[in-house]
Amino acid sequence: MTSKRWIVGCVLSMLCVLPGAACADSDTLLIDAIDVEGGAATLYITPEHQSLLIDSGWPAGIGAKDPDSAQRIIAAARRHGLSKLDYVLITHYHVDHVGGVADLLSQFPVGTILDHGPNRETPPPNASPASAAFRPATLYPKYLDAIRGHKHRALKAGDTLKVGSLRMTVVTSDGATVKQPLAGAGGTIAECETMNPMDENGGEENARSVGVVLTFGQSRIASFGDLTWNVEQDLVCPRDPVGSVDLLFVSHHGAHLSNSPALLHALAPRVAIVSNGAKKGGDAESYDTVSRSPRIERLWQLHFAERAGAEHNTPEPYIANPDATNDAHASLEVSVTKQGAFTVTNGRSGFSQTYAPPAH
Repeated sequence: MTSKRWIVGCVLSMLCVLPGAACADSDTLLIDAIDVEGGAATLYITPEHQSLLIDSGWPAGIGAKDPDSAQRIIAAARRHGLSKLDYVLITHYHVDHVGGVADLLSQFPVGTILDHGPNRETPPPNASPASAAFRPATLYPKYLDAIRGHKHRALKAGDTLKVGSLRMTVVTSDGATVKQPLAGAGGTIAECETMNPMDENGGEENARSVGVVLTFGQSRIASFGDLTWNVEQDLVCPRDPVGSVDLLFVSHHGAHLSNSPALLHALAPRVAIVSNGAKKGGDAESYDTVSRSPRIERLWQLHFAERAGAEHNTPEPYIANPDATNDAHASLEVSVTKQGAFTVTNGRSGFSQTYAPPAH
């Protein structure tokens, strides 16, 4: 597809990801995968300048430092011309996803808070006081205090939300999965036949993650928080209600407790982004599974994953922060046209790659 309209869209996409630019005056969706050092914080800005932040990174003092997670999110929002965040979605209550909320809300205007409802994870009986301080059972009451006075909505599987011209469909929430197939979905997944349950989930809140499919024009984007193996199985087996996507934010920072072959073959992303840290996430098993996904063109990473080994990491141009010693805190930015083209840009180097709309 090489029409004049698509070429203009690509030009606008590339302009949109320049430092200080925003997408409000173009026909593109801007996505900023903010580096919060192995946590999660991804900002979506529509052409109407409506905004959605998915997750808030770490609390001040751990994880991202100098600047902390909230400061990095606020800097990104201001760089893209935002004076408030319309929606903040917290996928689950682990510290690397919910930890930055209180700092963020105290420093920057936020409209509506979205989540899956009450915390479902109890601390292990042998948890030390230091560990218990960062467990969901401790964090959740603080979260409720922080969001008091804000509009709040607990999302259920099947719920939808419009953020400007971006449509969000909830496919998992609080351990439940959508059963009614989305448009174009409903096929069987061969990998389901050999998929066995996994005992480990890294904490019950992971399995409760809010997972969403975001539709913008002809493009589809999937972001599932830290959704775990067994819920992935419930979601796509024996029939997949989600269908293929163009862009996938790899679940659970690329951990092997998630990202089953069944899920990756059901979603069949063209491009995948891993919000990992140098020493957090990025397991070799997940990278191998992503690389075998049937339509994959490119994997991008926020950090070089030290525990995966060089043979499993993507090439250096596609890694925002390849050197943990000289960490640039760089993000990955994606601009998406309504015609289905998108451009990914490395915030450290400025290197970008454009992916044309798929042929129909």
